[in-house]
Amino acid sequence: MGGYLVSRGIVWDPDRFLASWLEFENLLIIAESDIVGLLRLVPEQDALGLRDLQVLPQRQGQGIGTWAVQQAQAITVSRDLLRLQLRVYEENPARALYARLGFKTESVAGGTVHMAWAVPPNNSFKPTPLRGAA
Repeated sequence: MGGYLVSRGIVWDPDRFLASWLEFENLLIIAESDIVGLLRLVPEQDALGLRDLQVLPQRQGQGIGTWAVQQAQAITVSRDLLRLQLRVYEENPARALYARLGFKTESVAGGTVHMAWAVPPNNSFKPTPLRGAA
């Protein structure tokens, strides 16, 4: 994430991060007893906001990001919300992941893509378990 901030001239603000830690739902992603990532969610009116998804670089490409997004989708459904929404930088390869998982681009502003996934009308969404999970 740091590279995206630097390229935009945004200075990391640890106080802002700590303040958001208190208002967001912060979920550690654990695989084989190791912390491999972080998923951060926040209520946003009739939606759930996926505010941050980080997977350790050495664990990327193993299905962990897909699994984490599907868990956020399942949480959205379980809370009777209408959609899961997020923002991602245009050059971030995660855009392809979100599109593959059904997110649609709603707008692009200042290099930031606003995307959303709508809960299927029949609530038929079922997340796929992570490979190797029981």
